[in-house]
Amino acid sequence: MMERWTGAGASIRKTVLFWWILFVVIQTAERLFLLGDALEQETPSMPLLFTTLMVGIRGDFITATFALALALAAACGGTLLSHRWDDLRGSSTLCARAFHRSFPVSAALVGLLLFVLLCVDMGYYGFNRQHMDFVFLEFIDDLFAPATTTGGTNVQAMQQTSAELGAAGKWAWRLTCFLALQAAGIGLWWWTFSTAVVPALRRWRPGSGFQANAFLVVALIAGGAGFHHSGPYGIRIAPIGSMVYYTLAQNPVLFASEALRIALVSRGGGERPGSAGAMPYDLAVRTMQRLLGPAEAFVDPRYPLVRTITPSPDSLRLPTPPNIVLVFLEGLDRRYLGQTYGEVKGTPFLDRLKDDSVYFQHFFSNGVQTSRGLFATLCSTFPRLGAAAMKTRYAHDYLCLPSLLQRQGYHTEMVIGQHRDLNRLQSFVARNGLQQLLDEGDFPSGTERAGLGIVDGALFDLCYERIKQRQADSRPFFLTTLTLSTHHPFAAPDRHPDVHVLRQRVQDQYVAALRYTDLELERVFTRLVREGLLRNTIVVNLGDHGRHEPVGRTDIERKAGHFASPLFVWMDESLRSPATYKPRTVSAVASQVDVAPTLLALSGGLPSLGSFAGHDVSCLLVRDCLPDQVAYLTSVYDNLVGLASADGLLLYSLSAETFQEATLDFESMPEDQQSRRRRSAARGSELLAIHEVANIALDSNRLWSWREFGQRL
Repeated sequence: MMERWTGAGASIRKTVLFWWILFVVIQTAERLFLLGDALEQETPSMPLLFTTLMVGIRGDFITATFALALALAAACGGTLLSHRWDDLRGSSTLCARAFHRSFPVSAALVGLLLFVLLCVDMGYYGFNRQHMDFVFLEFIDDLFAPATTTGGTNVQAMQQTSAELGAAGKWAWRLTCFLALQAAGIGLWWWTFSTAVVPALRRWRPGSGFQANAFLVVALIAGGAGFHHSGPYGIRIAPIGSMVYYTLAQNPVLFASEALRIALVSRGGGERPGSAGAMPYDLAVRTMQRLLGPAEAFVDPRYPLVRTITPSPDSLRLPTPPNIVLVFLEGLDRRYLGQTYGEVKGTPFLDRLKDDSVYFQHFFSNGVQTSRGLFATLCSTFPRLGAAAMKTRYAHDYLCLPSLLQRQGYHTEMVIGQHRDLNRLQSFVARNGLQQLLDEGDFPSGTERAGLGIVDGALFDLCYERIKQRQADSRPFFLTTLTLSTHHPFAAPDRHPDVHVLRQRVQDQYVAALRYTDLELERVFTRLVREGLLRNTIVVNLGDHGRHEPVGRTDIERKAGHFASPLFVWMDESLRSPATYKPRTVSAVASQVDVAPTLLALSGGLPSLGSFAGHDVSCLLVRDCLPDQVAYLTSVYDNLVGLASADGLLLYSLSAETFQEATLDFESMPEDQQSRRRRSAARGSELLAIHEVANIALDSNRLWSWREFGQRL
């Protein structure tokens, strides 16, 4: 019979078990140390703290298992190098003894490497409240780059590192406490293993050494999966609404490995985007800079969009920072507002709200999918033409509305009716200023669902509760939400007579779903107003994009209709004055990238330095202004880009390399206007310049840098 938990084989098994759990212990000790930093930001409930620690331990087991596999592989390699193969093959005992001598050495080296990584992560988390991320990897890359690197990044990185090392008083005590906690954790595990684990293993009597080995292998496999069928993905989608504790729960090594993957992918970025790359890049940059800020200073050639921001004399600012409620209505298409189907109106509430709001009739979404609409609106950045940046470039640096509002003292949160990992939303918002993310798991048990997730009525009800709670606090708040019912398959409840009639009589089921959302928005909005819960509050309603489906009478309308999102800006009576707000319909062009700078201007938080693709259009809340505004459009459905301006719509097909023109209401343009053709030629150059620079800067992570510019805000 093979050896059990005695002899050479048992000794190896005990050694493997010791080091495996030791790798877990040193990672968990770091998380307990970082808990102090998290507590400074937010006090958790006991269930939240328990979930954070349990998710963290699962991630620690994943990393510990892979670290153990690395140590085992190194030990095998060391055994083969130190002994002749014929000797090892002829004696299993010699092989076991040789491996037993080499494995502790390799495990200690792997443990030392893991410990160093944790020390670095501990220091970085204390500085940035984030695990080792893309920004950290860029800094390391700069630090070890040749001294001749363009822009002197090597020198800058070395100077910054020297300054940090010189400030020993800032980090020496922190490091000392961290080392003491690690020593206590290691010592506690050593004592527990010697006094409790080893005696228990000696008393255990498996049927054979094979059974003991099988038991250990199964345990390692389960640990390598984080005791979850989704493996590392289960850690990333952990149901933790607090972004502070979601970040704390993430394993630093797994987090850094994902950042490394993004860094390697980004090295392939910066390539010229398709057929639109005919324009020299330097010329494209100059053209785009003239459009973005003709009177502003662009401060760094490496980051072509970063510039000083000088508030316009026409810019509006409210006396006190307002609460902001930003409502993304899924697929809201302005072509469907004000429509009647037989005796049933499609959007009676939104039509009335238009009369009490500043309504932008020539507002456009910059992209054609939810992830692109959220990205453009929250971060004032043009979507890329390929895979959405929120899903593939979420680890990059952006200057986003929630981050800047949080710096002003706002509480920031989002409520959605789907899974929190929608388009990697949780990973994105955790890095960009949202403090709380509530998803389908935060609704009461039995909440009604239809189609893709929670119905809009229940979503608005939870938003009501969150607004009520936030109004009880003294600090301003930012709350954003995204509806679902108007997303295909349009499975909205039809208990209301209007919805039922429209579902029966109108072939396009979007119409009935839109009526349902209109009803539920009216119900909760009027309740909030009636109870005074929107005092000192701006409510912004917009579509994340227009219709997904190609709807329209002409080819250009079917393409451009994807961007036909309206914008409603509504202010509570407590904020209204003749100087700050006048309900009206605005004819000027605007788009999603203009939302963030406008709200920041109104709240007094517009930064003096930024990379926004949009502009502050707050002057439009009281009068006509900004006649030269343009909106950049990009569609992955039709492989086209476009530009909306006072002159009309200009679309460029990247496949056919042809232009199409239309009015802002998607009507055909006359063919015989010489002056219009000249303007179109100039607009075409601007369009291609924006397309080129926006894609290259985004893919190469050259839109914004917190490391370079964060201290200057």
